[in-house]
Amino acid sequence: MESGKMNLKYYLVTPHFMQLYDLGLEGCIEHVWRDTIVYLDDDKPIMIGRAYGRVSRHLLHEELLRRCVESGVMYLSSKVEEVSEATDGHSLVACEHDRVVPCRLVTVASGAASGKLLQYEVGGPRVSVQTAYGVEVEVENNPYDPSLMVFMDYRDFAKQNVPCSEAQYPTFLYAMPVSSTKVFFEETCLASKDAMPFDLLKKKLMSRLETMGIRILKVYEEEWSYIPVGGSLPNTEQKNLAFGAAASMVHPATGYSVVRSLSEAPNYASVIANILKKDRYKGVLTSGRNNWNISMQAWNSLWPQERKRQRSFFLFGLALILQLDIEGIRTFFHTFFRLPSWMWQGFLGSTLSSADLVVFAFYMFVIAPNDMRMSLVRHLLSDPTGAIMIRTYLTI
Repeated sequence: MESGKMNLKYYLVTPHFMQLYDLGLEGCIEHVWRDTIVYLDDDKPIMIGRAYGRVSRHLLHEELLRRCVESGVMYLSSKVEEVSEATDGHSLVACEHDRVVPCRLVTVASGAASGKLLQYEVGGPRVSVQTAYGVEVEVENNPYDPSLMVFMDYRDFAKQNVPCSEAQYPTFLYAMPVSSTKVFFEETCLASKDAMPFDLLKKKLMSRLETMGIRILKVYEEEWSYIPVGGSLPNTEQKNLAFGAAASMVHPATGYSVVRSLSEAPNYASVIANILKKDRYKGVLTSGRNNWNISMQAWNSLWPQERKRQRSFFLFGLALILQLDIEGIRTFFHTFFRLPSWMWQGFLGSTLSSADLVVFAFYMFVIAPNDMRMSLVRHLLSDPTGAIMIRTYLTI
């Protein structure tokens, strides 16, 4: 879409449109809560101090399609099988049913499972998974204020030991009360080394609602969410470009990606357009080596060293979360929300610089309880993400 605005001839090849999650896009917001709240235990809840909007997937889908049409994007309903290089330096996109689309540059935006079309750095951290099961329902005895969006509810309503299979996956409740009786509830495992089974997520959600005294009268919609987080960056020396989850743009610590993708799309498309136009004027497009140089320039605009430093910090935090049990996670977030608001809000919004993140880590260490301090030190010294973070920060 953004590339189409740059007067580039642009093909969108996809068999469908991916699922979209909550983000701030004016005109597509179907419900707004005046504030956002977090429950960690039975103590006083934490107010985030920011409104929260729920985006209509249908409206967003229609809006993005409208912008694509206005920008002259051509749509091909097909599935890409492979991408190869022609002798003149162009790329050949081979689709199903023997359809081949020649182009100057390929941008892969097919989500996290793009290994067939892209190369990723070797030796990076293992991919972890954020999973969730949700239902939008009509209920009796909804305990949540309809004016507040429940970002995380880590309270243990059962007050009893849970089976081992459940204890290894700490989860929280995410809730959007549309009214006093209509609510979207979602049981979420923030991150795990292996995907938490959806039937177990559903079981935990239903058990939680039953214990809270919430009776479901009608189910409007079910949702299953599977979001790979972490993992390696794409190899930025390859010719094919990428964007979104395929370019590892998912926030490793939160699972969010759409807001960043939408905000970075105009600049990324502008960089690609300027490079292509400049080389067209020079008459050097037919050089295969030159096309690789073009790709490297585009990759560097998407993943400059500053971004790589930030991501290495987030990966370090993700690896720490993976080691914590439910009590450890509650302690972590109690400490997190005691930080100055600009720090934790900036962390959640991905607005902190790599230098800001160092200050963030220092504050966390100072105010954390002793057992968490020891965990942080052990994690830094023993986990591979600690060494990767230090090495990335020292790279100029």
